Amino acid sequence: MKRQDVLKRTPRYQSHIVGCWQEHSVHAGRETKVWRFSLQNPRTNQRRGFATLEALLISLQAELDKSIENG
Repeated sequence: MKRQDVLKRTPRYQSHIVGCWQEHSVHAGRETKVWRFSLQNPRTNQRRGFATLEALLISLQAELDKSIENG
């Protein structure tokens, strides 16, 4: 079997660290609690923050799609 054939079949993966924390804020005398999120690439140490879980998932999906396109 040729080396390039083995490489084509080798699964690719990405690792990410997801951080989640709760923030408290007060508006018009009412306390609210919201979740915030971060996504860090441990290989590059790039870290991005997100106000919602949905925003984090959309960003992660876009990054994975980009990786697929770049083959």
